[in-house]
Amino acid sequence: MNMVTPPKLPANDSPSPLMRSVVMSSGLLAFGMVVALSLPTPQSGTARPEAAKPEPVLTAENAAELCQQLFEEPKEYIDDAAKRRRWDLRRESCKVAFEANPANADFKAAYARNLPYAQKAEAVAMLREAAAQGSAEANYQLYEHHKSWDRGDLDHVPLVTRDEAGLALHKAAELGHPFATQMLIRRLEDGDIVKRDPVAARYWAERAVANPAKDASKGSLLVTLGRLLATSDKPDERARGLDILERMAKADVFGAKRELAIAIRKQDPVRARALLEESRRPDPGGAIVPLAEMLIAGEGGAADPKRALSLLKGTSDSWMAKGMLGQLTLEGKLVPRDIQEAVTLIDRAGTWDFNARMQVVRLLAEYPQTRVSHPKRTLYDAVQAAELDEPGAMAALIELKLSANAQFQDRPGACKLIEAAVSRGDQTMAQRLADCRAN
Repeated sequence: MNMVTPPKLPANDSPSPLMRSVVMSSGLLAFGMVVALSLPTPQSGTARPEAAKPEPVLTAENAAELCQQLFEEPKEYIDDAAKRRRWDLRRESCKVAFEANPANADFKAAYARNLPYAQKAEAVAMLREAAAQGSAEANYQLYEHHKSWDRGDLDHVPLVTRDEAGLALHKAAELGHPFATQMLIRRLEDGDIVKRDPVAARYWAERAVANPAKDASKGSLLVTLGRLLATSDKPDERARGLDILERMAKADVFGAKRELAIAIRKQDPVRARALLEESRRPDPGGAIVPLAEMLIAGEGGAADPKRALSLLKGTSDSWMAKGMLGQLTLEGKLVPRDIQEAVTLIDRAGTWDFNARMQVVRLLAEYPQTRVSHPKRTLYDAVQAAELDEPGAMAALIELKLSANAQFQDRPGACKLIEAAVSRGDQTMAQRLADCRAN
């Protein structure tokens, strides 16, 4: 939510020169009067806070406009009571707009978005109708419903399935929904809800730059595009990506120097390390991990593993730093080896990192004495990756269910997965299927 800071108290809260002279000359005023006189007065030149803007009045004529405007977050600070009035006004304005024109797909979607959670089934049904009519917003909201309410627990029956959500997100982006386009890029990179696809991510990153969401930073979108293009195996795309990152780095766009450093690390480690050093303070969450890797390996300069460890431990809120500390703890490098602590740290990184999520699944199977704090979510992510046909995900899930790990042991479930894999032509599972049938 974007909010400006509430008006600050006046910086100068001392009495005016005239008031000080009065107090000093009288000498007989009571202490309480001195305190009263020492407070700022209208004569002291202190600016008063601006009066609150009048709230709009709903009419049949402005209902449609208000309905759309009130979905946007206010630019100024408003208290909780004002927020509730704003939500109530949005709900009423969208209701009036929809009832005046029930065939309008966007009004239908807006009305559905305002329905309470208790009416979620009705809301989803209306969103599906509006999506079928071609509403980009309705498609995006179907995806949002799944993301917010229908994932993370295999025991929960989703109102919007993952497949429907993924298709709806794609459709919203195809229909030109700017924010859906940005979200699709993220999903295509992290393998959540849709399968990872770097080629598709680059395509949609181009579309995002051409059609940015409101309030989106064009520079940040270009950094994303440059980063994705720089990983392409096509020389012309990589060259274009590097050019974009060079231009964004010169313009001091946040994250550009870090991404440029990562892109040129193999070819020019000295410059890459220098760029990461420059980025360390403004971008600790992103720059410190690759810098620490270079410090440990001695890339681009002298090795300094002690400094690398200090940097990682000093970035307490970085999931990437937690992930790297987990790797060091797993390997027993610079820190004592502790498998359980490694799993815990890597699992924290797995909230945002597909590879970390899958590594945790493999570690839980390899070291069955280890535990995770949210086993239902871990299992959900593992099943999702397998169903999306991510490379190695099905095998990792089967190993986890066949393991002795008390949180995940499920031999009957593993055998069902093995049978399904063999039926799809995976002959590497044939012997395991025979073992399942024999036992």
